[in-house]
Amino acid sequence: MRALISAIVAVSIAAGAAAALSKEYAGFPTGPAQLLLTAEEKAQWNEVETDAQAKAFIDAFWARRDPTAGTPENEYRNNFDKRVKNADINYSNAKQKGSVTDRGKVYVLMGLPTNLQKSDKKASNIQSPATMPGSVDAAAARGNRSVQAYTSKEVWIWDLGKSNLKLGQPKVELIFVDQYDSNEWKLDRLPSTDPLVVFERVAKAFIFDPGANDVPAFVDPSTVAARPAARMTFTNDALRAAIDEIRAGKAGSPNLFVTSAEFVTPTGDQFVPVQLYAPIGTGLEANAAVTFFGAVEKGGETIAVFEQPATLLPSNGAVYVARSLVLTPGEYRAIFGVAAQGKPPVVTSATTISVAGIDKDAAGVSPLILSNHVYSLAEAQAPTDPYTFGGLRVVPKSDGAFRTNDELWYFIELRNPGLDAASKAPKLTVKLSLTGKTKTGTPVKMISPAEETPAQELKGVPGHWAVGQSIPLDSFKPGEYTLAVKVTDQAANHTYDLTQQFRIVE
Repeated sequence: MRALISAIVAVSIAAGAAAALSKEYAGFPTGPAQLLLTAEEKAQWNEVETDAQAKAFIDAFWARRDPTAGTPENEYRNNFDKRVKNADINYSNAKQKGSVTDRGKVYVLMGLPTNLQKSDKKASNIQSPATMPGSVDAAAARGNRSVQAYTSKEVWIWDLGKSNLKLGQPKVELIFVDQYDSNEWKLDRLPSTDPLVVFERVAKAFIFDPGANDVPAFVDPSTVAARPAARMTFTNDALRAAIDEIRAGKAGSPNLFVTSAEFVTPTGDQFVPVQLYAPIGTGLEANAAVTFFGAVEKGGETIAVFEQPATLLPSNGAVYVARSLVLTPGEYRAIFGVAAQGKPPVVTSATTISVAGIDKDAAGVSPLILSNHVYSLAEAQAPTDPYTFGGLRVVPKSDGAFRTNDELWYFIELRNPGLDAASKAPKLTVKLSLTGKTKTGTPVKMISPAEETPAQELKGVPGHWAVGQSIPLDSFKPGEYTLAVKVTDQAANHTYDLTQQFRIVE
């Protein structure tokens, strides 16, 4: 079943519909977005006859997939464009751009798998490619000349418990085969997985508004209600007792990790997002209903406590929960925890939170955030929602531990950067430096040259932009590392130096 994706497209989308369209629109259903098209949308496309109809179809196609309708940007489409760029870099071959190869199209739809297995084994027999089903065009063109066949194979695996995709089954396995060592990887069919069913199911899950037929209007984020202020007293004695034990000197759970930072909205609302994160194997289950609670002290005096119903959200095998606090400038000592029904509360050790205060009109940047989980939100965000940026959720890897099959994302929010006079956008260069030592003691030092890097304007957050990039880790050895990111705002002649430590585990 070689060239499976191409066969799907050939059967599902009529060529006649595109014949009268200009080049700008004709290739849409067979380009990088092809696996996103549902059966209903494929049928609708077959009725398209003019460029105007094609544009209206494509506008409605992306509007249905906008998680924050009514704001200027479509986060899902932005993420799609990034994946297309990454696919063109990583999956291209001599004949095709990476985003339209079989591996590239699956990556654009589903992202990286939770597990990737590779093998490269040369076959012992020699056959004529002209007589072999599924032979590549280059080999077939050589007629009956014999070539050596290969069985280079990649198995991409998504586990339901480690992925946010709507898989509909415990595990999805897709096999890609490079049969003739030509770098033309083709999707094969496995008896346990029907790719057609998986692709359709995953694609439909990204449709947030099935009835959308045009691009929605922008909604001012200042009209979105902020979270209510934290309460000052606990109502649950068990939660109070768990906090008191930490205050008395008991160590908190080593399996809970806290990330906090300081942010400000364009209207000047200061807030501190707090995320509680538990890696896999800690006994906390994804999607479990819990009580998220905490106490914040300043100068030895309790100034705020909270206890709220929450759901532990999955994040590549880990779970997390988050909320934002409103804190004035100063030094704070905070304790956080979660309590599941029928189980004793799990509490962190005391954490220090420093708040300096941010001028909403001044230029600045957020701390450097490292993550292996970045996704578009299904609903519009409030201005002070934790670690959300223009409809994009960035889940900090609070334990700092990445696996070699992870995709490490670095993310930085920029406030009021200088704007280039011509493009009305920031003009930035970014230089990455990575240093560290492997588990076996080998020193590591990698420095990339400063490169001009586009910034993404955050939807619904005037004056705020974002810079981010993914770094595949499959070539890294386990060890301790430090990532340094130097961002130069050329329009404002200002440089920001940010660092963050992380480690790579087996």
